[in-house]
Amino acid sequence: MKPLTPPSTPPSIMSGTTSSALIDPAEFEPQTLPGVAPLAALGLAPTLATALSPIEPDAAQDARLRGKLLARVARSAAANRPFVTTRVHDGEWLMLAPGVQQRHLHADDATQSSLLQWQADAACSLPAAGQAHECLVLQGEVHVNGQTLHEQDYLLCPPQENEQGPLRLQARAGTRLYWRRIAPGEEAFGRTAMPHLARANDMAWEPLRRGVQIKPLYAEGDRISMLVQFEPGASVPAHGHGHGEECLMVAGDLFLGDVLLCQGDFQFAPRGTGHGALQSDVGCVLYFHGAIDPAVVDPSVRPG
Repeated sequence: MKPLTPPSTPPSIMSGTTSSALIDPAEFEPQTLPGVAPLAALGLAPTLATALSPIEPDAAQDARLRGKLLARVARSAAANRPFVTTRVHDGEWLMLAPGVQQRHLHADDATQSSLLQWQADAACSLPAAGQAHECLVLQGEVHVNGQTLHEQDYLLCPPQENEQGPLRLQARAGTRLYWRRIAPGEEAFGRTAMPHLARANDMAWEPLRRGVQIKPLYAEGDRISMLVQFEPGASVPAHGHGHGEECLMVAGDLFLGDVLLCQGDFQFAPRGTGHGALQSDVGCVLYFHGAIDPAVVDPSVRPG
């Protein structure tokens, strides 16, 4: 009598690979997500197997749930309507000079914010008469009127007289720069007598609240340009905007209320608007220009 042989193991398991019809064994292992306490870690498959059950609302319940969801979406859309949000792939890159491209982020009567990127080793000029300029290096290094700026270095150039000529920028291919041009006016920012240079490597992070640090780059009155760093899981409470506020995501991502900004994304919030709570699950670094609302400062972390 021929002995029975056990059924053969599927090749995908024998070889250590996983077919599309099987659950990867790694999914059964506990995993800790960024910003989540280790004790909260659970395997994906056990969680799905034990926590999920079918939901079959009746017609009245379904209508109520649908109404609540649509009302929530409408409130979120209304709250975010005043903001100008520009994604990293939005907009058109225009030729500023041979080898140098410009993409507009936001413009109004007082300011114009743009990104510059170098496709080749090249130089370009920016008109400086009567206007102040802010520059933040996002990638590579830039020479501004002969002065070298490295990654995350910041330079504020005050308005120059016509005879001083334009600002001259020179960089290698792959360099990217944030550039903010400020027109003259009663509330103009950057009306200093001399250029102001802030080197990122020479500055320490200052605490703002638990898990949130800042590097002030330049302040004038109640307005400030700065770098902000969120640790994973850190948050900032809802707050208002006493001035127009610019946020450019340098690294990581951040929820501004219901809107998620990822690396390279930009948002402008007009004066008089307000943001809901800000939170970063994975941590982030962003460039900020505006006024610091007292609601976001924790006095126990940042006295005075």
